[in-house]
Amino acid sequence: MAGRNCMALLLLAALSPIASHAADCGDANSIKSLDALNNSVNGRIHVNAPFSLPCFSSYEGRAVEPDAAACQAVQDNYASPTFLTEYPGAYMNYQDSMCSSDPTNQCVLDNTNPADPLAYVGKDCRQGDIPSHYLEVMDVCDIQAAFSFSRSSGTPVVVKNSGHDYLSHSSQKGALALRTRHLQKLEYHHAFVPEGCSAGEGDKYLAITTGAGVNCDQAYGFADENNVTILCAYSETVGISGGWVQTAGHSVLSPVYGLGVDRVLEFHVVTPNGQDLIANACQNQDLFWALRGGGGGTFGVVMKSTHLVEPRIPMVTANIAFTSNSTTLLEWMAIMLEEAAPWADAGWGGHITGSSLIYVNPILSMDAAKKSMKKASDYATSHGGSVVFKHFDSFYGFYEEYVVTNAATVGNTRLPGSRLIPRSVLDSEDGRKALMGFLEGIIAAGNSPYVPVTMPTVYKPDGDNTTSTTPAFYSSLWELGIGSTWAWNSTLEQRLVAVEGLNNKTAQLEAITPGGGAYMNEANPFTPGWQEAWWGKENYASLLAIKNRYDPDRLLRCWRCVGWEESDVQDSCFKAFNN
Repeated sequence: MAGRNCMALLLLAALSPIASHAADCGDANSIKSLDALNNSVNGRIHVNAPFSLPCFSSYEGRAVEPDAAACQAVQDNYASPTFLTEYPGAYMNYQDSMCSSDPTNQCVLDNTNPADPLAYVGKDCRQGDIPSHYLEVMDVCDIQAAFSFSRSSGTPVVVKNSGHDYLSHSSQKGALALRTRHLQKLEYHHAFVPEGCSAGEGDKYLAITTGAGVNCDQAYGFADENNVTILCAYSETVGISGGWVQTAGHSVLSPVYGLGVDRVLEFHVVTPNGQDLIANACQNQDLFWALRGGGGGTFGVVMKSTHLVEPRIPMVTANIAFTSNSTTLLEWMAIMLEEAAPWADAGWGGHITGSSLIYVNPILSMDAAKKSMKKASDYATSHGGSVVFKHFDSFYGFYEEYVVTNAATVGNTRLPGSRLIPRSVLDSEDGRKALMGFLEGIIAAGNSPYVPVTMPTVYKPDGDNTTSTTPAFYSSLWELGIGSTWAWNSTLEQRLVAVEGLNNKTAQLEAITPGGGAYMNEANPFTPGWQEAWWGKENYASLLAIKNRYDPDRLLRCWRCVGWEESDVQDSCFKAFNN
């Protein structure tokens, strides 16, 4: 995929007709009511209800009958991402389902003890930020009809698959959710040629096409069945075609093989202006660029995407851990900072979580891997820790042993916060000193550092500005996590304090990393100057122009997505925290 200048793409798009991939959907422009929409989609509009509703005896002030069996299932699976994925009104984190600005407007259980009756007996279950209705999407015509209804009625539209969404982009009070979980296409290609492109030998790709409802577990398993390797998230249930790839798509294999946006070859997308389009390097190039980093649920509804894959790859893993105190944890983090650049250049990717790391490397031999990790393994061993190096014949073996068993905790409030740490900062003695000062504060507050090491380092893009994600991804070595949380029964004052703390930590990291950026999917939702932090000024200006072309009526309006305006704050459940 050759590099392209985005402004040239915009000019080309303005002068050229849109290449369409139109389905025959009849007169979708005549849909003005929810009943009419329901008729047009064969009765697949459903009332959306909170996941925890079966435990409550009151719903929006009306008496309802609790369902003991369903409540038990909710309690038993409150922190199960695979269970939550299949429930339309469920989200992985509280802030997506509650109205965060109004603690009375929620329907949640006590995540520390879901069976605790104090959370639901005598309490009113309220809708919170959960969309009022959802549409089970089956085809292009469903999407076009939904956009017609949204345009006529003013009803907001959001896109939802599994509900992995820290910034609440797939939830919105009063909205119609377009649920894509049933779009389950999986197809392996020995020699994929993007539609409309030439079919020369150099233009054929080993690839897999995934429907919008396909999650990483399915993609990993399908790739393994076909003896190839696909990049996806460090999760079973994140969707591969949604916000993951449309915002950047980082992976523990990204240091060697690039981000998801570097590897996606084609999108089939329905845009809010009613177009059914194929976007790739040869047609609708402006939209293709925007979908590779501009954010999910913003430029249209992706029906499927096609991803470059690698042959089956053997790899080495390092699992190093020890029990730490505040002193040894700081010493450990000093080693992590010193080794960040050498490890990046050697192809290591993974996660640092407190006094442990799980890294994977697809290019080093076992002997070279042990030598590369010697400083960390010696330190852990000297403090009574464990060091395990292991060879896997494929990524799928690593996925089953480490990814599935180390899933992020769900069923709680987890406000994200992170900053991409440039190589220039990690290479600098002053930069490392500043980061150590920041980490010392984190540790003194009783928190453990969390660092995804998932930046393209060995991998180099084909040219400048080939994707629309923040350019900081390509000059950084770390993503340093700084999230916050609040209890299920917290007051607004307590929530404001939590957000204030998150904002303070964000400001500290921004001061250490001037000119850097953040990964929108895992960034502080209340980041000042979010446009520049998440995309860069030039990228954002280009993305906004593309947004206005394909969504002139702003039917897709999610929190601080491209095209978001300050006037949108009043309709948001995040309005109490806006800055």
